[in-house]
Amino acid sequence: MHIPDGYLGPATYGGLWAVMVPIWVYASRKVKKSLEIGQIPLLAMASVFSLVAMVFAIPLPGGTTGHLNGVSLVAILLGPWAATIAVSVALAIQALVFGEGGITALGANCFNIAFVGAFTGYGFYRLIAGLGFPPKAIGAGIASYLSLNLSGLLTAVELGLQSTIHPATLSYFPFPLMIAVPAIMIPHLTVLGLIEATITVLILLIMLRTRPAFPGLSKKLAFLFAGLLFLAPSAVLAHDFWIEKKGNEFMLVFGHGTQRLEFESSKVRKAKAFSQQGKELKVNMEKRGNGMLLKAEEFPSLFFVEIDDGYWSKTIYGWKNLPKTKASRVVESFRSFYYSKAILSWGEAVQNPVSDARLDIVPLENPFLLKEGETLPVRVHYQGKPVSGLEIESGDHQKMMATDREGIARLKISKGQQVFSVTHKEPIKNDLDADSLRIVSSLMFEVTK
Repeated sequence: MHIPDGYLGPATYGGLWAVMVPIWVYASRKVKKSLEIGQIPLLAMASVFSLVAMVFAIPLPGGTTGHLNGVSLVAILLGPWAATIAVSVALAIQALVFGEGGITALGANCFNIAFVGAFTGYGFYRLIAGLGFPPKAIGAGIASYLSLNLSGLLTAVELGLQSTIHPATLSYFPFPLMIAVPAIMIPHLTVLGLIEATITVLILLIMLRTRPAFPGLSKKLAFLFAGLLFLAPSAVLAHDFWIEKKGNEFMLVFGHGTQRLEFESSKVRKAKAFSQQGKELKVNMEKRGNGMLLKAEEFPSLFFVEIDDGYWSKTIYGWKNLPKTKASRVVESFRSFYYSKAILSWGEAVQNPVSDARLDIVPLENPFLLKEGETLPVRVHYQGKPVSGLEIESGDHQKMMATDREGIARLKISKGQQVFSVTHKEPIKNDLDADSLRIVSSLMFEVTK
């Protein structure tokens, strides 16, 4: 896990910065001498690999999340000093660009994950390999499990000591060792470590099968890291609400990709349907499996659902569905709303923004006349007015096009069910429970030609 700003006192984060600076200098010199010119791209790919691995947020019991890091694998393949540099770069990018881990805590995170993680993972692997049993890949998995848990233990100890080092203030991490250590280590020992070990074993089995000798990994390693980077975007999708067609029925669902997750029916604030002439129709909602079945009194031209997803706060343990004032040590928080719309036929209601939707995607042409490969012009409205510069995404969260000055974007159509979404985020005023307002609007229709 990454330590955010404000969790460590100056004595701790300053001391770990002081430790890491000479380590980085020495590691740079070691890598410069030992790394061949042809291996330099591998160092960059190792940073990318570690960055991608750390993006994965693993849900844990109690609403917390944890992260993989891939540092042991990088250390085994490139050496511990190269791994220290590569993973430190990944941690710096996460802190500066993505807000994962703090700037003041960067020294601590690099010490725990990049330095200690690399050397313990590499050391355990060499120790196990020297015994001749178990096989290399299994030994690497065991080493990665031990390394990840040792990094987690250091993090827990550093956090748990803050209440002892700074007893007169609760400005830093407020929980003692007896709480911090089990809270962090139980998930690492039972979930995260096993996932890290499994991934390490699988990757090394593939590499050993394609190239049995570890030295000179060159193109095989490069292709593997590049492949992981290519696959990562489809695996790190945000969870959304949208309406989808199932046979002749329409369901409000929550999840990403093909995954459908349970959600609280109380979050559905309202559901409406409209005829082709724009007449509002009565809608009944029925919980079915992980979704919400929508039934109109007659076949509608359009379904519309508003979802109040409540408050979300980012804490040391990841995102929690809680307001800022009820979550401890909040790094970021927002108020979340979703507007989901499904078009069944072209009509008056489809051609105008839905009055209840603060953010809406409105088609400017009849989408049911389009064929695969053609483009559909749409206009995005916020508060009833066209809005420019918003990225429209496909159902798998691939960015398609930003709206122009008139709020218009042209979207390429494929055959089958189409799902497009757009997100608007702005600072929120006069709300102590959130820093910003986040609204997501989705549009669904089906192309049969």
